[in-house]
Amino acid sequence: MSTQRRSRSPLRRGLSALAAGLLGLWSTPAFACGGFFCFTQPIDQSAERILYLKKGDSISVHIQISYTGDDDKFSWILPLTAVPKLGIGSDSVFQVLEQGTAPRFQVDFSNQDGCWANISCPMAAAGGRNEDSSGGGGGVKVLAKENVGPYEAVTLAGNSGAELVKWLSDNGYQQPASSAPLIDQYAKTGYVFLALKLQKDKGAGDLAPIVVTLAEPNPCLPLRLTAIASVPELPVVAWILADHRAIPKNFLHVEINEATIDWMNPTSNYKNVVSKAVDQASGHAFTTELARPTSKLPLTFANKDWKASDLDGITEPGAMLMKMLEIGLPRTSQLQQLIRKHIPKPEAFKDVSDQEFYGCIQCDGCNEGPCAAQKAAVKAQGFNAKAMVADLQTYVIAPLQAIQAAYEATPYLTRLYTLVSPPEMNKDPIFAFNADLPEVDNVHVAKGVAICKAGTNQAHQVKLTLKSGQEVTVDLPENPNGSLCRGFGGFGGFGGTPSFNSGDAAPLAAGGQPAYRVEVLDEKGGPIEIDPRDADLVDAELSKAVAGQPSLSASFISTLTKSTWDPTKTKVDPKPTSGGTPSPADGNGSGGCSAGSHGASGTSAAGWVALLAAGALLWRRRRLA
Repeated sequence: MSTQRRSRSPLRRGLSALAAGLLGLWSTPAFACGGFFCFTQPIDQSAERILYLKKGDSISVHIQISYTGDDDKFSWILPLTAVPKLGIGSDSVFQVLEQGTAPRFQVDFSNQDGCWANISCPMAAAGGRNEDSSGGGGGVKVLAKENVGPYEAVTLAGNSGAELVKWLSDNGYQQPASSAPLIDQYAKTGYVFLALKLQKDKGAGDLAPIVVTLAEPNPCLPLRLTAIASVPELPVVAWILADHRAIPKNFLHVEINEATIDWMNPTSNYKNVVSKAVDQASGHAFTTELARPTSKLPLTFANKDWKASDLDGITEPGAMLMKMLEIGLPRTSQLQQLIRKHIPKPEAFKDVSDQEFYGCIQCDGCNEGPCAAQKAAVKAQGFNAKAMVADLQTYVIAPLQAIQAAYEATPYLTRLYTLVSPPEMNKDPIFAFNADLPEVDNVHVAKGVAICKAGTNQAHQVKLTLKSGQEVTVDLPENPNGSLCRGFGGFGGFGGTPSFNSGDAAPLAAGGQPAYRVEVLDEKGGPIEIDPRDADLVDAELSKAVAGQPSLSASFISTLTKSTWDPTKTKVDPKPTSGGTPSPADGNGSGGCSAGSHGASGTSAAGWVALLAAGALLWRRRRLA
């Protein structure tokens, strides 16, 4: 997915990791806060998020689109294997998924012999726009054109990246010239390109996730196109709804070493632990943060009883807001943008906070003082209730009810996570499915025993026993208020839920290596454990993997060193002698979504998301920590 924004500072504001968030974070107003602009938990937008839904041989993908910049500078491109069916999604989908599946770390304490830990911390778990052409210039062919939600969408085919980029730029979907060689790689293997821009009467406040459906059996993530302008260490989260647990087919799989997590404050180093574990797996690896049957993980995306007709006949803005609250529409930044669009704040009140202003508008008894003036100004500017109800149906009610039905009808949910930097975006991960693998819980539990200073009953350390049986002792610095809590960056407590925009602290050295286990997951059977010191060699072999066939041959496996990896060691032994020389994927189709990477059979997986984000291209230095 490529999003260009060229207002004021081209390629300096990244698609991913822009802190859009919710805007309702103000001090408590004089009236009771019960509106859409009160505090609600925002989606952490420092990671790219994609939801795949597999149904038979078809895959639908919900792709979150974040953007800041001028409305007429928005454009977006996605390589695909065929002309797609398009729909509109809701940001609330990602909010529900994040809240229900994020990794959590919990310490169960037992205090012994009068030694007590004061554990009372609060817990909280880009291009211009021109008239479009209906035909292709040069070797570019327009295969489909339609309006979907706020977007004007066109699907193109062509044999030349340069010609495609020129056509896109000439027709308002401007792309940097540097993207031409990468687009060329996809074009020469038969890919088509979906491009989006905003319709003339739409703005950035109308942006919504796009839903793309193709007749393809295996999802794929074309990271190669991302590399032209990606931030270092880009977090990628993929949720995959299917019949069975999802696996990375042509990437390694890594299990992190929980002993290197700062259990007292997991927000401080979780991201870095995963990053370094992925590095120990050749930089091409995912970790499974959750894999469970949906029947064991009930998630609520929508109320089945929501009906747009419940809002019909309401002509007063405040009454509309109150009815929306009554039926329980989700409090998200996307819905806030719809409210601002249909009930704009008059210029005279531009300095009034959204919480205060819209609180007044929805308040039935607030008819004096400032509220009276604000209500009068809103009434004077007019209100198109029908248009608002239509947008609520399109962007909120319909997509959320659709994903609720799909979630309940699909047996299994997997959450995969990785961090990837531009030099590692030289092959495209393909996902497959394995019915033999066990479930993975997103809740990690350790047992903790307080250790007190001699002659006192005040704990200064905690001895942790992990699920693996590993034991690690951590210090507890005392805060001035006497509590042993550390700073928790908004999540609080001993344990908590990591955030993607933090976590750069070093892994706990006493815990050993960040990677507890490196392995290959295939479509049948259990994991094949790999010595991390053989990871480059295995990664190069996985670049040839074809969905439906074994990823590694028996003869290749026989050449590998029998794993002697000890994750508890703080120093890595030299790599044992083994045959072969690593030959990394070259990024020219090897190990990618393109048909050329799948052998003579020509089997291809769907090309999905190329996530462009602004930032410097920095080499990740892979090293065994």
